[in-house]
Amino acid sequence: MLTKSKIWKIIKYFTCAALGVFAAVFLAIFIFGQTGRLPSRPVDAIVVLGAAVNTPAIYNRSLQGLKLYEAGDAPLIVLSGGVDYPGAISEAEYMRRVVDSLASVPVFLTLEDQSHSTFENLQNTRDKIGRGKSLIIVSDRFHLARAVLTAKVLGFGPVYWSSPEPNNFVLFYYLRETAAMFSYIPKFVTGK
Repeated sequence: MLTKSKIWKIIKYFTCAALGVFAAVFLAIFIFGQTGRLPSRPVDAIVVLGAAVNTPAIYNRSLQGLKLYEAGDAPLIVLSGGVDYPGAISEAEYMRRVVDSLASVPVFLTLEDQSHSTFENLQNTRDKIGRGKSLIIVSDRFHLARAVLTAKVLGFGPVYWSSPEPNNFVLFYYLRETAAMFSYIPKFVTGK
């Protein structure tokens, strides 16, 4: 028979286990973001993931993608991000403007401007450039683990990653990303 004290003991153990798993995922996301993985030879495309328009995040991601392109890391940049709210330009269009204004060489770009999530960013990118392509994903450090896992689930070839500098540690973004990682588990399992 379950007594009140046994029930509370079970609840305490499950709570500790859940917090432990959450902390482990948080730590994994943090450590993953501190590493960079760039290819030794050019890849098929650099995919710059969007963020809110007119923020340092989207500007710095755009600049990092351009730096990689100008260094010869890929012959194509895919700028990926949809419209945040009615009447606004898409994240992809904003990034195109940043890249065009700063490029020292002509840049071969593809815009993916229909997505509203990381999964859609990469799913729509796959539809534009094809399955099995090798990529460098550009995003902020806290976002890289989920983006890279999503790209692998969607069938991209070797997946590398890079983030802009400086990259501040903001606890809120890492906590939000940890929760998002759990919400993506069905997508990781089904690929949909």
